[in-house]
Parts: sequence; structure tokens; C-alpha cells
Amino acid sequence: MLKVIELFAGVGAQRQGLKEANIDHEVVAISEIDKYAIKVYEKLHGNTPNLGDITKIERLPKADLWTYSFPCTDISLSGKMLGFDKGSNTQSSLLWEVQRLLEIAKINNELPKYLLMENVKNIVSKRFKSNFEEWISFLEELGYKNFYQILNSKDFNIPQNRQRVFMLSIRDDKAEYSFPSPIPLSLKLKDMLEDEVDKKYYLSEKMLQFLNDETNRNGFIRKKQFRPHNIDESDIAFTITTKAGSRPTDNFIEVFDFRYDEGIRGRVDNDLSPTITTKAGSKGLSGQPFIKVPQATKQGYAIAEIGDGIYTNRTESKRGVVQKESVPTIKTSPNDLAVVVD
Repeated sequence: MLKVIELFAGVGAQRQGLKEANIDHEVVAISEIDKYAIKVYEKLHGNTPNLGDITKIERLPKADLWTYSFPCTDISLSGKMLGFDKGSNTQSSLLWEVQRLLEIAKINNELPKYLLMENVKNIVSKRFKSNFEEWISFLEELGYKNFYQILNSKDFNIPQNRQRVFMLSIRDDKAEYSFPSPIPLSLKLKDMLEDEVDKKYYLSEKMLQFLNDETNRNGFIRKKQFRPHNIDESDIAFTITTKAGSRPTDNFIEVFDFRYDEGIRGRVDNDLSPTITTKAGSKGLSGQPFIKVPQATKQGYAIAEIGDGIYTNRTESKRGVVQKESVPTIKTSPNDLAVVVD
């Protein structure tokens, strides 16, 4: 059985990989300080000895494999790119704590046979390559043979464009290793989406205005960066980031729901009731295209199909907002009424 230590454990992605690869293993210890990551880790994998802050660990227990996917915060293009020089006190410079622990393991004749690292593609860029090569040289001095490659999740049947550097180090100068070859992408972005999504995950009108802002900020225009996915046309998601949904380059799914289509996809003709288009490809119980309309019921929404009428004003505080195959009561001002068309 492979004995494993996960440094910078996060939610246990490496451990999950070992599970899915059917590799017989035991995680003897982890190192993680984020309280939310720890909760998720325990939920996914059960209670595991946590050694806590890596800077305070004096010595690691003996193990066959260490994983050390250290913070990418100061290497990623999405961050400030402060780097990971020794002594810089950046989060990414915590890599050198792994060096310290390996040196201690060498003294105690307890070096692991395998090391596994994953980090952002930018670690092998011109800006950071010298630090990366310094790390590789250190590992070679300890007797490790290193194999690294940039892999993209979309090449391994995950519908997300996510490039990462993986490095496997084997303490055997005769070791050979080849990274897996790409496989066809059979899953699509829409295969990963839930059918029922709480409305708290929908963009507010304020956020939509923010993301569609045309102000030129030294060449950066949010609207040009805002690229929502059409779930019937988009196969691959953008790279998923931390704090997803807070920047225009994040993943957003285009939903043909009148709450967010008013003034965008709805039409208003001569001050009469607007028409609302359905989302092509989505079928309701009758086999017809449909939209979901929020309303003050336990379910929280009503289904409107082609030919149905809708009250469009403050629907979330009303009941019966959809009138099947008919138009709601016409008032002196019909601007809060709509009809669904294909």
C-alpha cells in the first residue's frame, strides 16, 4: 500500500485522483490551514491527521509519496505575480518549506520515493523558469528524476480549458515515465450543468450592467471581456477560478429567462406588451420550448411555453403569473404583460 502525505492539501484533489486511479493507498497526514478547505476535505475523505501550517512542521512522518501543489497565488496571471523567490514571504514561496522538509527527511533516511506537483502554466514561463529550474536542480541533487508537462483538462474529457503543469519526481536514476495521451472529449459543458438552479446564482440587473460596461479603462472594456456561454453552442468552459462570478472573464451561462432578458432579448412594439423569446432547444412537459418565470410559490417559478401570457412586474411576489394559452387581464397600461413566442 502506498503511504501518502498531502502538503497544501486543499480539498484533497490528489487523494481523489488516487481513488479514481484505483491505487491502493493510505494518506497518513496532510498539511492545510484553510478552515473551509479542511471541512470539505473531511466531508470528502473522512478525518485525516492534519499537521497544520507547513512553516511549523518540524518533521514529516515516513511516506512513499508526497504531493505538494503549493499556492499559485503569486505565479498565476490572475494574481500580482510577485513570484516565489526564497525569502520573499509570498504565498508561492512556501515551496521552499518543502525543500526544508526534504532536507530533514534526507538526514533521517526517510526521503519519499515519489513527489507529485501541480501548478499553473506560468511557472514555466520566462519570468519564473529560473526559480522552477532551481527547484528541479535541488531535486536532482537528492536523486530524483523529474518528468513534467503542461496538460489541459479539455484533453482528458473534462469540458474546461485549464492548462496546468504537472511534475512527477521519482527517486530512481533509471526511472522512465510518459504522461497519458489526450483522449476525445465526449462530455460537453451542458452535460455538467444542473437542471434546477437557485435564483441566487442568477446575475442581478446591477451585475449585468457592471459586466456590460463599455467604459474604456486604459484599453480594458468589460463588455468586450464578458463572454457568456450559450449552453447549446459552447462545449468547453473557461478556466474556473477562485471567487468565480466576480469578473467578466469568468464562466456565465446564458439563460433565456425573461427576468434577465427584458431590454436585452425581449421586444417592445409601440408601447404594447412585450414578446419574450424562448430558449431554443429546451423542451417542457408538452415538448415545446419554455422559459421559467419566478413567482411567490413553494416551487418558486412557473413554466411558460409558446402562446402563454405572463405578468412581468414583480413576479417573485405574485402567484399565478403565467396564464396558459391566454393573455392575463389587460389593464389601462399593458406594459406589465407579455406573451411567449418561439
